[in-house]
Amino acid sequence: MKYEVTQTNTYEYELPVRQSINQFRLRPLHDVQQTLHDYRVRIQPNSKTYGHTDYWGNYVETFYLWGEHQDLEIETVSTVEIHPLSLDVTLPLTDQQRTELHSESFKQAYTEYMIETDYTTISKHVMEEETRELWANAQDELDFAVKLNEHIYNTMEYVSGATNVETTAEKMLTHRTGVCQDYTHLMLALCRHRGIPARYVSGYIYIGENSAYRGDAATHAWLEVKVPGLAWIGLDPTNNAIAREQHIRIAVGRDYRDISPLKGVYIGGAQTLNVSVGVKNLEERVSG
Repeated sequence: MKYEVTQTNTYEYELPVRQSINQFRLRPLHDVQQTLHDYRVRIQPNSKTYGHTDYWGNYVETFYLWGEHQDLEIETVSTVEIHPLSLDVTLPLTDQQRTELHSESFKQAYTEYMIETDYTTISKHVMEEETRELWANAQDELDFAVKLNEHIYNTMEYVSGATNVETTAEKMLTHRTGVCQDYTHLMLALCRHRGIPARYVSGYIYIGENSAYRGDAATHAWLEVKVPGLAWIGLDPTNNAIAREQHIRIAVGRDYRDISPLKGVYIGGAQTLNVSVGVKNLEERVSG
């Protein structure tokens, strides 16, 4: 599936800003699961960006504005083609896969995706209680992750504005309300508790006209789990979905802090940020 994604981020400042330094991660990943055909950035006031690849493999752009300005707009337009994994998640893992999954070499290779972070720290007793029944009824770790994906979808309530970018998985589990970032942090914590490497994914989701999926009005979040012998497998607890052709990946990391799409430092007054996202299916046929 091929898409064109337009994201516009507009900052408005209470007082004129004398100077600012800004950084963003908005260029979609280019790898075996998706091909980035085109990517363009427009910044107003006009500025040149400087790019680098971070530790996690994400493309990061930085720019500086030294002149006075009272608003800032960053628009990105991407053309991306998705190559979904042909994977049946209902198939059991082999004995060899499970042995490797529990091996020290595998744990060391994926340690960074198995440790607790500020966003994903929950009492071990609480995590044990939350996952005990699912774990007991799962045929293996992958089956557990798929069941957990559905469990979180069914037992949490999606409420816009109930949380903020600082909300942790522990708070999400306590109040059982949140948005895609919170669903993802919670599932990351519970997967890691059961020894499954899991990483945060930011990106976009294509919904179309008749879908009940959540998350098309802004950037979306889900996670990927890793088991031996298979590529990273995307799971979207906000929608109880396996990430396939409708999910467009921008960046990956341990949690939101590693992939924060926009951040900066400026000299001036308070600010407001408005974000709009449009995802167009370039292969959709128009009947007439």
